[in-house]
Amino acid sequence: MRKHLPQSEEYLPLDDYERYYYSNDIDVASALVCKGYFLADIVPLNNNKATFVFKNHPAILDAVDGFWSNRIEVRPLEFANARKNLKSRIYGMKKGF
Repeated sequence: MRKHLPQSEEYLPLDDYERYYYSNDIDVASALVCKGYFLADIVPLNNNKATFVFKNHPAILDAVDGFWSNRIEVRPLEFANARKNLKSRIYGMKKGF
């Protein structure tokens, strides 16, 4: 069992676009965490990269569009902390913590 997955969800497919939203961008993922979207999993890739898997929500694409068009509002300290936490989780997975 992977340590970073809740026991209720053993496997999350990386191609279920109806139920999940996937992002490889840590800044987008940080903004979504700040906005309260549920981070279902982090799938480590190579070279300290990861795919962030969020439960899909009707407004999640609007939030992502808002991020890329500089229209989303998040608290700077909350964003920085979310980003640090995501980076720590990726590092921990690479090291097997």
